[in-house]
Amino acid sequence: MFAEGETIKNVSMSHQHHTFHNPPPATPAAVRIALDSDDVSGALDAMVGCALYGDGDWRESQDLYLSLLDHDDRQVQALAATCLGHLARVYGQLDENRVVAALRQARTRPHVRGTAGNALEDIEVFLHPQHARWRGRLWRLARPWTWF
Repeated sequence: MFAEGETIKNVSMSHQHHTFHNPPPATPAAVRIALDSDDVSGALDAMVGCALYGDGDWRESQDLYLSLLDHDDRQVQALAATCLGHLARVYGQLDENRVVAALRQARTRPHVRGTAGNALEDIEVFLHPQHARWRGRLWRLARPWTWF
């Protein structure tokens, strides 16, 4: 590739460190405002802030995230699935039939598959904890190589 003694010159490499930050509390209206102004980054922060610290109207948030599963931006779609799982954890309730059906449908898209699957697991864990514990126990029994 390089001759002996030759050095690399004028090569600039950049590396971006991604840091975690908790977004501020937000409302579904703040999410819509950010999306209407094409501020995807602001909308993503508002989506998480709404799910984690929302104004207490879980139904409005749930409806927002269900609609965002079909948004044009793939990041918004994937985060909408994650936020539905957050709502299950934070509020302990959802319109489960609608949400589960929508997440199963969203799981057919490769860019949402993982987050939709995680959201479905969160819904099971936080809305049906005993069922989730039994499923875990059965899974460990079916996989004996994980016992040690």
